[in-house]
Amino acid sequence: MIPQTVGREYDAGRVAPIECRRNDELSDLEIKDRCFLMILVKKGRATFSAYGRRAEAAAPCVVCFDETEDPVLVCKKGLKCDSVYFDPTFLNRNMTFGTVRGEGYADIAERHDMFLMKPFTDHERFVYPLLGEQTESVRVIFDNLRAELEDQRDWYWSCRSRSYFMEALLILERINGLFDDVPGTLRTVVNGRLRRAVLYIESRYHEDVTLSDISSAAQLNVNSLNLLFREELGVTPMNYLLNHRIAAAKKKLKFTDLPVGEIAVLTGFKTASHFCRKFGETTGMTPTEFRKRAVEERKRAFAETK
Repeated sequence: MIPQTVGREYDAGRVAPIECRRNDELSDLEIKDRCFLMILVKKGRATFSAYGRRAEAAAPCVVCFDETEDPVLVCKKGLKCDSVYFDPTFLNRNMTFGTVRGEGYADIAERHDMFLMKPFTDHERFVYPLLGEQTESVRVIFDNLRAELEDQRDWYWSCRSRSYFMEALLILERINGLFDDVPGTLRTVVNGRLRRAVLYIESRYHEDVTLSDISSAAQLNVNSLNLLFREELGVTPMNYLLNHRIAAAKKKLKFTDLPVGEIAVLTGFKTASHFCRKFGETTGMTPTEFRKRAVEERKRAFAETK
């Protein structure tokens, strides 16, 4: 299949290379040379065959495939899932299949904070179990993504759906880090309670999160929580929350045209002015200046590879 969502009233005729299916029966898995596929397994289990092996996907988990092969659904039991079929160019027009696998892409992606797509392109595993707070977060993200693509409530439907989709990818990349020895991933967080706190922050950062909330999630008192964060991560819990919000906001500024005020709300800031102040303190730029510079630098980087 070739995934696409076509603009109706707003930006009529615009084609976004993505399609979201609720309660997908997985009857059409012919994705080779066509698209990537992300499946949220909400209930039950399924066994898939791909990349020369089989793997069982038991709820809750996310299953990821790229366009190099048609996966096979071997069997299923009580399976209930939602799926997203997409072309990586939905994230950025430069992210073609060829570019994502090009020799220079990893350097460009790291330099410009683009998605590496490793949960899809690394074939060592394609099933990623959801942990703790991630389960409900991914469910909500899928629902929001599908709603934006279906309802198209204003001119920003494509950007907003891309924003939600990026949130899902951020969680996937975090889970992928659990299986790789990558500095800065949860695998490097030794203390289990600290892991719970980090997962809580990264899953709820867009909400009104308090220090008490994080403390409860970690099942630690505030003093012990602060000590753990400082010892292992070098920051306080609230600074970690702020840094994660700023990082998420940077993604949205770089890869969507959403208004700054909406990005502020989506990343957990109470007001646009508060967001702009904190963003300036962290980056030395206004959100608008950051967006303009990021787009220009990315264009130059891709132009140099051609």
